[in-house]
Amino acid sequence: MNSNATCVDNITTVRPLGKLEYLILPVETVRLVRNICYLGITPCLVIIGLILNLFCFMLFCKIGNRSSTVIMLFAITVTDVFTLVNGGLNSVFYASQTYEVPLTKDQKRLTAPIYSTYLNSLPGRIGNFIIFLISLERLFCVLQPLKIRMYSTKRNSYIAVCLAFILPAVSGIPNLFLYDTEKVYSNITGQLTTVLKATSYGKDKKLTNTVYIAQEILWRYLPVIGVTVSSSITAMLVLLNAKRRFKMATASIKSRPESQTINRESQVTRMLLVVTIVFVLCQLPGTILRMIINIHPSMTPMRYLNNVYEVAFPITYVMLLINSVVNFIIYYNTSTIYRATIRQMFNWSSSDKRK
Repeated sequence: MNSNATCVDNITTVRPLGKLEYLILPVETVRLVRNICYLGITPCLVIIGLILNLFCFMLFCKIGNRSSTVIMLFAITVTDVFTLVNGGLNSVFYASQTYEVPLTKDQKRLTAPIYSTYLNSLPGRIGNFIIFLISLERLFCVLQPLKIRMYSTKRNSYIAVCLAFILPAVSGIPNLFLYDTEKVYSNITGQLTTVLKATSYGKDKKLTNTVYIAQEILWRYLPVIGVTVSSSITAMLVLLNAKRRFKMATASIKSRPESQTINRESQVTRMLLVVTIVFVLCQLPGTILRMIINIHPSMTPMRYLNNVYEVAFPITYVMLLINSVVNFIIYYNTSTIYRATIRQMFNWSSSDKRK
């Protein structure tokens, strides 16, 4: 399944394995939950998220020192914006699929080969990879706080961000050749209409499933599991070493420049640790759900065991969007430097005593 089930449904309808076994939940309940998630919660999150991410752009432009952390967080903001835009488009596709507005069937079929199979999942895969790199960098920072500046440079950050954008984009190119559109004459309407058909590559289910699983492992399973493990280790190390680091920093902050570096990196680590933990909380349920579908012998990404999955996917999708909304709030509440910059941006009082 792509990161958004809505658009994939435009290509292939989910086919139940058996009607009685499939309909565990009432059809009305499934429809209500999907409508609430895709037509109610999603548009609200998209609007709020775009505003907050605009503030993130303003924050990073306001910060004079373009550190490696700022570069990585700026890239995350870019992927969050595209994820939220996709969320808005998915709401449009779902409304069109359910109520036949605002898109016609021909328009939906024309956008399906490019958007639904490729562009829809791309921002999430890029963001997953960048967050994974951030979590590894923070783990190294905790293990080797005095050496982090040698490796976490602007140059290396730009290289990492470029790779994070290029590699998922290149690996997803086969998805562009799954389906094709064709104009055919309709005897019913007496007009030309657009039809969607699988290509010779798309008809090879064994090959397409292998490519799909490989993409999911590379850009979803490994990053999410990697962030979970590295963030857990980082959190434990931070808790174990917090008291010792505090004493070291306060005892020699004036006489030892490296102590200032440790103290500054500790604040950055705290902020990025919250970012990665929120990422795990929002991403892990959807990742586990997709793993179950891919592993279960009776299910495929287009064929569920029962309609509980039709409810689970919209809920996990809302969680994915929440992850693209909250970063500005995290920056404000966890970083004294970012908080001071944000207060200057909006001309708020600078008397902030929270540390």
